[in-house]
Amino acid sequence: MKPTIRNKLLAGFSGVLLLMAIVAAIGIYSVFSLRKSAQDATRVGGQLNAVALEIQVHNLEAQRRIVGYLADVKKVGAKAARDTYLDEATFEIHEIETLADRAVKIAPDAEKREKFQKIVTSVAVYEKALNDVVASVESGKPESEVTAASDAYAKSADQLHDNAEDGEAVGRDAAQTSQEDIVRTSQRAVWLSVGVSILGLLLGMGMSFTLARAILNPVDHLKEVAESVSMGNLDVSVKRYSEDEIGDLADSFSRMVAAVKYFRLEMEMMESEAPKQGL
Repeated sequence: MKPTIRNKLLAGFSGVLLLMAIVAAIGIYSVFSLRKSAQDATRVGGQLNAVALEIQVHNLEAQRRIVGYLADVKKVGAKAARDTYLDEATFEIHEIETLADRAVKIAPDAEKREKFQKIVTSVAVYEKALNDVVASVESGKPESEVTAASDAYAKSADQLHDNAEDGEAVGRDAAQTSQEDIVRTSQRAVWLSVGVSILGLLLGMGMSFTLARAILNPVDHLKEVAESVSMGNLDVSVKRYSEDEIGDLADSFSRMVAAVKYFRLEMEMMESEAPKQGL
């Protein structure tokens, strides 16, 4: 394709449009990348932290209910104590188990899943120890057996509490990690957008400067040639800068100057021969 001025202008504008499209694409990518990081923080870090806190709350409430049951069962009777404390404690234990299973599913890595899996395991042990102490209390077993069951329950409660605290720490860590990922992604997106914008600006300026030189330099040269010829100076050389319309115009100028120079020489020769012919 011939490098005409029209084609050069089209190429220049196309290049500018391409740069604008690249900058827009980078901006869109940065926005969606930041959006994905925010969603991950909400889905993983934030949810895991919320679930861990809920587990701890339900655990504390369950143990408070069971302590109340063990303290009042002999005073108000087994049925009243169950209705007041134990049914609610059973609900709290079920919620702990459900939340721990959910945390295992959404935990981002094996180490965090293992922490919440320990809660699931300790809940099963805790529930069994609770059933044993309730059975020993309500069946009127000897004090030694009740004490042994109570000690086993207390041990399982401590273990569940420790595992719940570990889960809470894991949730906080996951939330913090997600927030740090958002900050890193936003910083990367900002620098990437700024870098691409600056690069696009520099390339656009370079393309504009090159295109301007390709058009203006030959035009300025032809202007100087035209001014020289208009002042009677025919000893000028016309340079061809490009292979476009301006280059063709330069050739036309060169032929015109040569023609004017030829006609001047012819006129001078005729004027120098005129006196001789008069003689």
